[in-house]
Amino acid sequence: MTVVHVRMDNRLIHGQILVSWNAKFSMDRIIVTNDRVAADPLQVTLLEAVAPIGAKVSVLSVSDTVAYCNSPEAEAEKIFIIAKWPEDGVGLVEGGLDLPVINLGNQAFSRGSKKLSNTVFLKEDGVKALKRAHEKGVRITCRMMPSSPETEYWPTIAKAFTEWAE
Repeated sequence: MTVVHVRMDNRLIHGQILVSWNAKFSMDRIIVTNDRVAADPLQVTLLEAVAPIGAKVSVLSVSDTVAYCNSPEAEAEKIFIIAKWPEDGVGLVEGGLDLPVINLGNQAFSRGSKKLSNTVFLKEDGVKALKRAHEKGVRITCRMMPSSPETEYWPTIAKAFTEWAE
């Protein structure tokens, strides 16, 4: 398996992914992973329609993403995974993918979330999931663009959400 990047971004596939991140990684396959999105035929059709030239798009549940990435079929691919929520990204690790780093991308405001930055709003479940990943030794970054620094971001999350990060 060659997972070149895991980004938790609830916008899923958008221009930044298609242009900047694809230029960085020359991905063969984009996997969008979220159980509800994978079960919605309309969302699957729309996401598959925006594949960058030369790449395939798969929309899979978290468990199916783990199974695919650990399959022989995936060995020759450069796979870019977009997890809708932090819980999806961490679910990949907890499901058996060996991921040294996961990137916290855009997380738009949703009911019950609190602001971390202008582009990242997190809910309690997301913070707790990221804490579990951190405790497993997974480095958490917060890179909006491929040129952004790959610094460890868990201390910033823990400081901003002390009540949820304990």
